[in-house]
Amino acid sequence: MEILAYLLIGCCVGGIGSMLGIGGGVVIVPLLTFVFDFTPAEAIGSSMFVVLLNALSGTIGYLRQKKVCWDAAWKFALATVPGAFLGSYASEFLRGKLFYLVFGIFFFCFAINMYRKACSSNADSGSEEVPEKYNWQFGVASSVVVGFIASILGIGGGVIHVPMMTYVLKFPVKVAIATSTAILAVSAISGVISHAYLGHIVWVTAFGLGIGASIGAQIGVRLAVKTKSTMLMKCTSVLVMLTAIKFLMSGI
Repeated sequence: MEILAYLLIGCCVGGIGSMLGIGGGVVIVPLLTFVFDFTPAEAIGSSMFVVLLNALSGTIGYLRQKKVCWDAAWKFALATVPGAFLGSYASEFLRGKLFYLVFGIFFFCFAINMYRKACSSNADSGSEEVPEKYNWQFGVASSVVVGFIASILGIGGGVIHVPMMTYVLKFPVKVAIATSTAILAVSAISGVISHAYLGHIVWVTAFGLGIGASIGAQIGVRLAVKTKSTMLMKCTSVLVMLTAIKFLMSGI
């Protein structure tokens, strides 16, 4: 029954994660911490493995739709690798109240940013073409920081990459989501290797959630093309905000 629960949870997380290009760690880490009573390091490491499988599955789906901007994907992905290795080691020091405060602040900022994106007047309109020109230098510099933050919190970098590509680099929303998913597929590998070496991954749980997330990702990719994402993003932002409040209360 426990494995079945992991599969179902993973499927839901994978669907939402691939639709929004965020990997799903914003749900997995709080779930493992508060419901399954994992240590911070175990929650982060196991989440990174789920993010990897989710991103790999989602990338395959978006490749079929030709939504991925590969020029940006490989540049940004490589830039995240050094930060991801450093972040996995830094996660050793996130203990107790510090862990909850860091997560709480991050989730709070993410929820506000996500809601603003959902309320944007052009969130579901405009061109969906892959851009030919963009400020890739800024994207690469930002991706180094993204890799560190993603690995230290076990969430994948989509929560930062998608808004950055949408607002700063002016990518169409669906292209940003697809490209972010491809970036996650590469950057999560280094984080998983480091966390596995440090013994942070609870493999039975990680595989159960990861397989479910892989299935859900394929569903999410198909829904992303046909469904307006604004309402789903608003609902998810509320969920993330509630999670942020719970983390902050635990850290005070």
